[in-house]
Amino acid sequence: MIKYVLILHLCTYFGQVVCTSQKLMPYEYTNYYDCITQGYVLSYKEMMDMDKVKVEQEKIAIKFQCRQVEVPEVNS
Repeated sequence: MIKYVLILHLCTYFGQVVCTSQKLMPYEYTNYYDCITQGYVLSYKEMMDMDKVKVEQEKIAIKFQCRQVEVPEVNS
């Protein structure tokens, strides 16, 4: 069975682009569309929780990706 996991990357765009950390979100999605659309929603929420001055000074942005993973099916 194919699932998708959402990974958020915290990046700075001050001079050279540097992505310093990543956060694996605790959700699994059954299709790419649901994962990618939630990427926009959760990235926005993460940005709203950050200190505005720090975001401005460090030119912070969040990149995200949906990574496909193979999940073994469990037979009941």
